[in-house]
Amino acid sequence: MPPPNVPGSLHMGHAMFVTLEDFMVRYGRSTLWLPGTDHAGIATQLVAERMLTSEGIKRVELGRDEFAKQVWKWKEKYGGTITNQIKRLGASCDWTRECFTLDEQLSRAVIEAFVRLHEKGLIYQGSYMVN
Repeated sequence: MPPPNVPGSLHMGHAMFVTLEDFMVRYGRSTLWLPGTDHAGIATQLVAERMLTSEGIKRVELGRDEFAKQVWKWKEKYGGTITNQIKRLGASCDWTRECFTLDEQLSRAVIEAFVRLHEKGLIYQGSYMVN
């Protein structure tokens, strides 16, 4: 499942694609449809900052580690909105295997992939724009 962002809620485009993906999984080849959500770093930081601001707290006053804890706290409280909406749409995912893009195992896999690509010379720093 292309993971939707944690800080939002589904819109009609999401509903359409969840429906199409569900149809393909149910009536196509036997496959695992793994559900998950994306951390959407900047968007999640923004909504967590807004929450703190409403409580009279500024992000810079907290420091990096404490702010990160507050973001995780926000995710734990509000991050299930999209998951619950997808469940209500009837998506036939294997919900016992739900993932989040900042889960420890996924983060390690991303780092490993980048290291391997760098070792092969496929990731490098250059002086030109990249889309």
